[in-house]
Amino acid sequence: MDPINETKKETKKELFYKFEKLRNEINSSNKELDKINNEKESWFRKKEDLSSNIRKKINSINENRNKRDSLTKKVKELKEKRRNSNEEIRKKISELIKLKTEAKKLATKSKVKDPQKIKGVIDKIEVKLETEAMSFEKEKDLSKRLKLLKKSFDEASELINATEKIRKLNSEIDNARKNTQDTHNEIQKLAKESQELHEDIIKNSKNIDELKIKEKETFKNFMQSKKKFNDINNKLKEKLTIINDIRGKINKFKLEEEEKRKLKETMLIKSKEQEMEEKIKEGKKLTTDDFLAFQEIIKNKND
Repeated sequence: MDPINETKKETKKELFYKFEKLRNEINSSNKELDKINNEKESWFRKKEDLSSNIRKKINSINENRNKRDSLTKKVKELKEKRRNSNEEIRKKISELIKLKTEAKKLATKSKVKDPQKIKGVIDKIEVKLETEAMSFEKEKDLSKRLKLLKKSFDEASELINATEKIRKLNSEIDNARKNTQDTHNEIQKLAKESQELHEDIIKNSKNIDELKIKEKETFKNFMQSKKKFNDINNKLKEKLTIINDIRGKINKFKLEEEEKRKLKETMLIKSKEQEMEEKIKEGKKLTTDDFLAFQEIIKNKND
C-alpha cells in the first residue's frame, strides 16, 4: 500500500471527524442561540413595559401637578375673598354697634317706644276707615286718633330709619357670613383635593424611583444576554468559516479521487483495447467474454 495515499486517507478521515464534530457544535450553538435570544427578547420586553409604565406615571404626575397648582391658586384666591369678606363683616358689625347705640339713644328720647307697633295700628285704622261702614262720630274719632298716631310716628322717623338700617345691616351681615362660610367650605374642599393630588404625586414619585431601579436591572440583564448572544454568534460564524473550509478540502479530496478513478478506468479501457488489438493481430478470435468485459468497463466509466 502506498504510504502517501495512506497518509491522505488518514487526513481525509480526520477532516470528516472534524466536520462532524463542528456540525454537532454548530447545531448545539444554534439551539443555545435560540434560547438566549428568547431570554434577551424577554428582558427587552420587560424593560419596555417598565419604561412605558414610568412614562405613564410621569405623565400622571405632570397632570396632577398642574391640577394641584391650579387648585392651590384657586384656594389662594378664595382665601383672599374670605379675608375681604371677613373684613367687610367686621366693618358692618362695627357700624351695627354704632347704629344700635344711636337707636338706643333715640328710643330713650322718643315717646314712641315701638314705632313698628304704631305703624301696624295706623295701617289697621286706615284699612278700617276705607272698608267699614260706621257712624260719623266714630269715623271722626278714628280719623283724629289716626292723625295723632301719624304725628307720633313722624316724630319717631329717625328711630324708625335707624331701626330699618339695623334690620338691613343685620340681613347683610347674615348673608355675608353665609357667603363666607360657603367660601370656607369651598376652600376646605379644594384644599382636600389638592392634598390628595399632592399625596398621589409623592406616591407615584416613589413608585417611579422603584421602577427605575427595576428598569436598570432589567436593562443590565438584557445587555448581558445580548453580549452572550453576540459572543456565541461570533464563535458560530468562526465555526461556519472553519466548516466551510473543511467542506472545501473534503470536496477537493473527492475531486482528486474522482479524477484517479477516471484515470484508472481510462487506462483499463486502453489496456483492454490493446489486448483485443493484440488478439486480432495474432489472428486470435475475440470471445464473447472479451466483448462483455469491454462493455462493462465502458458502462462503469459512464456511470
